[in-house]
Amino acid sequence: MDRKIDETEIKYLLDHLDALYTGVKVHKYLNTDKASEQPSLTIPLSDKPLQKNNTIIINDIPVLFPCSDQKQWYSIDGTRINFHHDILKSAFYLLSGYQEFLSGEKDIYGRFPWKSSIQYNLGITGKPVVNYYFDIILEAFNEFCKLNGLEFNRRTRELPILFLSHDVDRIKKYSVRNLAYSSLQLLGLRPRSCNFRQQIHNLGIYARGLLSLGRDPYWTFEEMTAFEQELHISSTWYFLEKTKMEDSRYNFSDRRIRNLVRDLSIRSHEIGIHGTWESSEDAQVLKRSLRRLNDLCETPVVGIRQHFLRYNNPLTPRIQSHSELLYDATLGFAEQPGFRNSYTYPFRLYDFDRKAPMDIWQLPLIAMDATLLEYMGCTAESIPEIMKPLLAEVTRFNGVFSMLWHNCRLDETAYPGINAAYKKLLTEIRQWGYLSLTGKQVIDSFQPAGQISA
Repeated sequence: MDRKIDETEIKYLLDHLDALYTGVKVHKYLNTDKASEQPSLTIPLSDKPLQKNNTIIINDIPVLFPCSDQKQWYSIDGTRINFHHDILKSAFYLLSGYQEFLSGEKDIYGRFPWKSSIQYNLGITGKPVVNYYFDIILEAFNEFCKLNGLEFNRRTRELPILFLSHDVDRIKKYSVRNLAYSSLQLLGLRPRSCNFRQQIHNLGIYARGLLSLGRDPYWTFEEMTAFEQELHISSTWYFLEKTKMEDSRYNFSDRRIRNLVRDLSIRSHEIGIHGTWESSEDAQVLKRSLRRLNDLCETPVVGIRQHFLRYNNPLTPRIQSHSELLYDATLGFAEQPGFRNSYTYPFRLYDFDRKAPMDIWQLPLIAMDATLLEYMGCTAESIPEIMKPLLAEVTRFNGVFSMLWHNCRLDETAYPGINAAYKKLLTEIRQWGYLSLTGKQVIDSFQPAGQISA
């Protein structure tokens, strides 16, 4: 971004900021021209591009677009507050999704790679930096209001929120299909996911599972909902329809799926759509799948998460909003837990073509089981401890801790000790004082504080 941010981009930021306080508004006194002698909150605008080796750190928070050598954010000059760096452009760059809009880099799943991000390069994936920026702006504006006798009050969110969700990709481990595919892997006719000895072990597991006719480790819905009920947790379940891409192994018309959707709804869980591989770039595919899922539900489906976290900015959010969905819960890094847009509240991406906020809310994903168990190779027992720094960051701002756990990743044969670790993690989150809300409830709880204008 080798230019100054413009008025519509500043408005986009201030609309998000306005939801966090009451009283006179920042935009009324914001000045981006140092020559002004009137009481103002002056923030310089940078026309320099992002240079990773030119960032500076103030109190552990990076300045992406420095405008001086000052190692403080702002200073007081009479009745004015003067910022020394372009904190607005820094916040906009991270929150708006600009780096992903600008970048053409994609991994094999069509995702923006974590290692291509500024969060990775600056080591800030685990910090909601935009929340810190907003805190600094509001701290400065509070000082400005005191100096000039103006009304200012921070909005307070009483508790941090747990948004627990489950993507229902697979419902059956012990199947003839899986047994046959594992046999082909053993013979070298399909790509192996493990060594020969482990492949023999896996083949035995599938065979014994089919012969025993016992509990399938992927059908864990009763156990999961019973435990959530003990902890007074209401979660959100995203259902994935079978397609030619073989994204899943079930159809929405299956009796077991119809009964499962009904039972989850009765228990006050939310039903959402898990967008297929094709739906992230094909509006008609998403609309057809959404229509079929809505046929099973008493209330309209309003939330989505894309399968494989596959997301094309700006195409995907436009497709989602045209399908009349309220929010998307996709935006997290697959390879690392943390804050993909450096924010721990719901927000809207910026539409750079329309020069306005997107019409759909983002409910950012912070942690996912596959990230921990597969990408990072964590042991089950280490997971609760690994989550603590992220929980501390979310708690600092009474934000939203969005965690995805698949029903098929409570399989003890694949992940020894995983059930105990999962239960310990959820128990500790509740002990931290987190309020449990579904995705729709989260968005509803933020909207009264200030609807972001489109």
